[in-house]
Amino acid sequence: MMEPRRRTFLRIATLELCERFGFYGLQSVSVLYFIRTMGLSEQGAIMLWGAFSALMFGVPVLGGWLGDRILGARRTVAVALALLAIGYTGLASGMSGATGVSLVLAVLVCGGGIFKPNITSLLRHAFSGADDRLDIVFTIYYMSINIGATIAALAIPFLAVHIGWQASFGIAAAVLWAGFAVSLTLPATAPPPAGAPDRRLWLLLGAGIGAAFTLLHYPALARTCIWVAATAILLIWIMLYRRAKPAWRAGLKLSFALQSEAILFFLFNQQIATSLTGFARDHVAGAIRLAGMDWALQPGQFQSLNNLWIVAFAPCLAALYHRAERKGRPISVPIRFLSGFVLLTGSFVLWRAAALAGAAGPVSPWWMVAGYALFSLGELLIAALGLAVIARYAPPDGVGRLMGCFSVLGGLASYLGSLIATDATHGPAGGLSAASIAGYAHLFGNLAALAAFVALASALFIPFARKMDAHWRRALPPPPAANEPILETLP
Repeated sequence: MMEPRRRTFLRIATLELCERFGFYGLQSVSVLYFIRTMGLSEQGAIMLWGAFSALMFGVPVLGGWLGDRILGARRTVAVALALLAIGYTGLASGMSGATGVSLVLAVLVCGGGIFKPNITSLLRHAFSGADDRLDIVFTIYYMSINIGATIAALAIPFLAVHIGWQASFGIAAAVLWAGFAVSLTLPATAPPPAGAPDRRLWLLLGAGIGAAFTLLHYPALARTCIWVAATAILLIWIMLYRRAKPAWRAGLKLSFALQSEAILFFLFNQQIATSLTGFARDHVAGAIRLAGMDWALQPGQFQSLNNLWIVAFAPCLAALYHRAERKGRPISVPIRFLSGFVLLTGSFVLWRAAALAGAAGPVSPWWMVAGYALFSLGELLIAALGLAVIARYAPPDGVGRLMGCFSVLGGLASYLGSLIATDATHGPAGGLSAASIAGYAHLFGNLAALAAFVALASALFIPFARKMDAHWRRALPPPPAANEPILETLP
């Protein structure tokens, strides 16, 4: 890796780490926080988190447009981090009630939404011309951002119990303000693709916050808008395909197919903040024995297992990919998707067994540890490659918009994941009843069956994917000469 690329990568990874710290810190306590500060039932809190997640994923359409056409990715990232810092500062200030919390969540929606496509676009531009290494780069990148998520998922639930909600969110706010400062150090080596920002930008952001606030306040309207947005994204896919140059169309078709598989992952991933955390609260022992000692765990801290396993597995996968490429036998993306969904199937089979064992009393936390090991390895194989697929196959002038489209459909899957998770809730705060055990066992069994079905479909798609990839490679223009620079300036 060239030195300029290394410096750029470290800065981008730091910004993503800060954003993930805030998001995963909130996710780890979200359902309980909404119940206590807004007076919601558990089902209502789960669906509010689902709406928040879906909107957080949905706004990247706007963020991709801002980055591609107006501000450029670098300045859009700085604006996004400022909004996130303001949002977490609002939580730290003690805003409560339906109106106050919804307003803060709306600010976080806009900040996180415009951050996502542009931070990935920056990374893609930094490694332009190195297509064969994109999978490795994105895997290492995915590992680095999970460091922030791990720290947040361990720290915020602990701090919320011992020093209070406001102080714990104050730490998240400080991390985001630090990230904003780092974003200002990215080199301004290229102008934005359009004119300098003016008051229309701030009016647009204000309208976005107002719209998000309205949707969070009216769940039925949010559901309708999510489905409308999903339909609109499909139309955008069609438009981008029709306007693309012939050399890029074969790659776009393959990208759309592989993205569809990756998007389904978010339905499973939404269980971490909802059904899996509820199961840990109601049916898993609150202490884990390790190194001869019992370590107390808050329910939200079990979410950190996902991030810890990702940090552990990512270097191994990167080394495996590198070795396979050196031998001239790279592991294809469709094979990785297939393997990922097989692992997801195994994780939910394991959690279903844990739920059935819970009929005799709280189960050992090691059930969660083992299930998250399979789940996290599957996540690395699926979620990180969803981003790499776009970076590899998308035309350069459409990366931001396709990243935004990917996020919107991922948000729809996340919302559906929350809706599915409510099937396992019983009463206002879960419970230890036989109905609760049966609900979790039924839910985890259905999710295992769905993952197995997607794995089978992935296996059947592999021959078609190989043909489409070969067609795309033949249609591409020749690579730049050896003496031409391949590191593009940041947009």
